[in-house]
Amino acid sequence: MVLAARALGRETQISLKVNDEALGKPLYRSYRAADVRREPVTIANTGDTDLKSVVSVSGAPVTPEPAAEKGFSIERLYYTLDGDAVDPATVKQNTRLAVVLKVTEPDPHYGRVIVADYLPAGFEIDNPHLVSSGDTGTLSWIENAAEPVNAEFRDDRFSAAFDRNEKSPAVFTVAYVVRAVAPGQYVLPQAYVEDMYRPDRFGRTGTGRVEVTAAK
Repeated sequence: MVLAARALGRETQISLKVNDEALGKPLYRSYRAADVRREPVTIANTGDTDLKSVVSVSGAPVTPEPAAEKGFSIERLYYTLDGDAVDPATVKQNTRLAVVLKVTEPDPHYGRVIVADYLPAGFEIDNPHLVSSGDTGTLSWIENAAEPVNAEFRDDRFSAAFDRNEKSPAVFTVAYVVRAVAPGQYVLPQAYVEDMYRPDRFGRTGTGRVEVTAAK
């Protein structure tokens, strides 16, 4: 497809003016925000042929995105390893917690679904083997546990992939275990769920804050 696009670009008569620069070929350029603020860029079609423009913008949001539900909803819940609910706002150093990601898809569809949860900087994944209630029995209190097709345990995130279809249960959960390791105050990033091949179907939690207090 890329080669075809290039071939079409060569056949199309292109005449552009980028600020004071005349250009007779397709324009592929990257601009940094600071450069554009200092010197605005004007791109004009000076030819007789209609042209299409595609502009991609990348960057980090200034304010956190709010929670969203677009075909999925996701909850991130914290528990002791015995199944007692915990508020993660303040956690003592060396405490182990079970993080339960509860996903609801009211109208299940066929698809490959990815669930990802980014860790606050003061937490680390403690035991990669405790993915669901079926592995060791330690987390047998978890409800609606689903076995992922694939799971990854990284320094900064946990992710799991699920195959879904019309007969799948509307609610499914997956869990992993974290340990509070570094005292301090940290941002609690969002957890999200997304249909890998239909990005318009997704859900995410809001952001929060956690504090890890030093062990005495």
